[in-house]
Amino acid sequence: MTLPLGQKADWLVMAAWLLQLRSQLLLPAGAPAQQDAVVEADQLRGRLVERQATQALAGWLERRPQLGRDVFARGDPPSRAQSPAVFGVSVEPTPDLDIIEFLWASLALFGDGEPAPDTTPFYRPPPRALYPVSEARARILRRLAEVRGEVAFALLLPDAPELAEGQSLPALQLRSAWSSTFAASLELAKQGDVVVTQEGLFRPIHLARVERSS
Repeated sequence: MTLPLGQKADWLVMAAWLLQLRSQLLLPAGAPAQQDAVVEADQLRGRLVERQATQALAGWLERRPQLGRDVFARGDPPSRAQSPAVFGVSVEPTPDLDIIEFLWASLALFGDGEPAPDTTPFYRPPPRALYPVSEARARILRRLAEVRGEVAFALLLPDAPELAEGQSLPALQLRSAWSSTFAASLELAKQGDVVVTQEGLFRPIHLARVERSS
């Protein structure tokens, strides 16, 4: 069956539009675009049903006996009804086509067979207010510049935030304060900016600033 090029182009445009409509229908049910797509899909199906009924009516009219081809008046000689001819070649009539089924079948060719994407929200842990090493490094240098001699490691920790009565600093933030300060102390000692001393195992740690000669 040979179809006109214009009809093929119309079907291609319709299939592309249906593909876009289907992508909108795959959105979450609460999305405004998905709700608009549902309404638009219902309207499209109604128009296609009406168009199919119109085509059925037109086909019924086409199949009725026509004057001069199937019936004759005023003594015209009857002749055998023939199929219309183009350039002398008989052309078979185009079979009836279910437009709705054809469009949905065309749309199915664009599907990849994969299920709809999972749009279920997943758990995101709340952000934690931790203490970075860079801030600890600047804090150690600033406090050692304010005093002379050794300073206990505990005095180099960040200032505790104001808490309500009966509350204490969360364990994670407390560990972050100690670990960031300790890592910054080792980094400064490695660079030769401070001296870290400890009299014995499990004894308090002290830091002193290295005075550089000009």
